[in-house]
Amino acid sequence: MLTLALPKGRLLQPVLDLLQASGISLAAEAAQNSRRLVFADHQWRLVLTKDADVPAYVSQGVADAGFVGLDHILESGVDLLRVYRLPFGHCSLCLLARAGVPLPSLAKPFRLATKYPRLGQKLVSQRGLWAEVIPLAGSVELAATLELAPFVLDLVETGRTLRENDLVIVERWLQVAPYFVVNRASWVTRGSEVRTLMHGLGGGYENRAFV
Repeated sequence: MLTLALPKGRLLQPVLDLLQASGISLAAEAAQNSRRLVFADHQWRLVLTKDADVPAYVSQGVADAGFVGLDHILESGVDLLRVYRLPFGHCSLCLLARAGVPLPSLAKPFRLATKYPRLGQKLVSQRGLWAEVIPLAGSVELAATLELAPFVLDLVETGRTLRENDLVIVERWLQVAPYFVVNRASWVTRGSEVRTLMHGLGGGYENRAFV
């Protein structure tokens, strides 16, 4: 079996749709069961895990390949082959704040709350800024609302969450897309199977409309 790690978050349904459209019928079973985490037949094994954990499963060889956003790839810092950028789920990693908050200054540090402490610190440094990065597990918008930190770094797709929490985009720092990633050893030992799957993914996208 070829083992694929799938993210349980916002990308799960479009990834399952893509797999099903590319001929992997097991994806339909996964889409209909919200509690099971592993689905297998004679050819495939689908493992559903938290988005941020996909890079670990693939890099450690538990999964041969997987689907994950660039944000989690860069935050994890692990060595993966990014072989195919998916044509859906694109968004931006943005610096956010309440309206009227002054821009970060080069002259003094600022506080930044984010789910991406490693990536956040790197992006801050690239801009010549100095920040105290506060790691949070979720709902980072709350950090700005309750003044834990004046700025937060988070993904923005539709902007609905921003509007509901009275936040605005200060700057867009990174364009984020989901990728099909492969374990380097699997690329060598199971390269033919992986490339066949890649061709199927392309055909699956062409044969199905994604929102």
